[in-house]
Amino acid sequence: MSFFAFLEEKTAEILFQLFFLAAVVFLLFFYGVDLLFILLLIGLFTVVQVSFQWYLYRKKKNASRRIMDLADRLEESCYIAEVIPKPREMQNEAYYYALKKACRFMNDKIGKIEEEKREYQEYIESFAHEIKIPIGALSLTFDNAKNYTLKKETDKMFGLVEQMLYYARSEDTEKDYFIKQLNLKEVMHNAILKFRHSLMEKKVVLDIQDIDHIIYTDEKWLAFILSQIMQNAIKYFDKQENHLRIYSQDNETQLLLMIEDNGCGIKASDLSRVFEKGFTGSDRKKTNATGIGLYLSKKLCGRLGLEIQIASVENEYTRVTLVFPKGSMHSFTTGNQSSRSSRSL
Repeated sequence: MSFFAFLEEKTAEILFQLFFLAAVVFLLFFYGVDLLFILLLIGLFTVVQVSFQWYLYRKKKNASRRIMDLADRLEESCYIAEVIPKPREMQNEAYYYALKKACRFMNDKIGKIEEEKREYQEYIESFAHEIKIPIGALSLTFDNAKNYTLKKETDKMFGLVEQMLYYARSEDTEKDYFIKQLNLKEVMHNAILKFRHSLMEKKVVLDIQDIDHIIYTDEKWLAFILSQIMQNAIKYFDKQENHLRIYSQDNETQLLLMIEDNGCGIKASDLSRVFEKGFTGSDRKKTNATGIGLYLSKKLCGRLGLEIQIASVENEYTRVTLVFPKGSMHSFTTGNQSSRSSRSL
């Protein structure tokens, strides 16, 4: 608020003071007081009033700035009414009361929504756990019967349920991961075994080089991320000869795991959006795409302190890179590792 806008709010008070000054000047002039003295009195009154109003303006502006700074520092602005000082002016006190009442209503509403969200999330997690058992039994039955067509469909169902479970927990990863020493080669081998039938069906030629490295991360979350990358690669193979190349690059600060396929690739205009939630691309063959897999992978990598990058040329290749940082947070031994409480998936 400018100083002139501040004075506009005090128009009535200023008009009253001017009327009082005019009355005093009239009386002094009526009783024959020297004109120079009257002019000096008017000038002194004007200087004092302007100085006083400027002081009030600066005081109120500083108080407003303190409240705005306090609001900016709050992580949850809905609690602003609990920390701002109670005003003394009658009108501001009414505003304070209205703000406090609105914030209380909003906080109660937010609390209710969070409780409903927590109950819904618990139901989703419970359902996912329960449904995985019969799906797993069906998959095992079809595997024993060598009915790989139906096994493939049940495995797809299992993957979708698993994706749903990880999506439900993606906001609370810190409650569900356990950092430990892993062999990247073993984790990658398990991910490949999971899709062995699909790889054989697509007649994929695997080229695996130099991935025998030690990493420190959560095994379940990493396995899920790798499964999403593998699933995408298999889904978009479209060549007579399908190749999947898996290799690594080790340097002083990072370990890079590259998973590269020679599938249909991604349009250059779509490449910057592949990690967006629900984005399935414009030209890619995506009859069964959900736009969730890479979004979740990006989100979980961020929670685990990893990076995920993607490069692609349409109709040539797609390369997804997982970056495992090195340093004090990732070079501890299993004897003194940091960990979090873990719930089994």
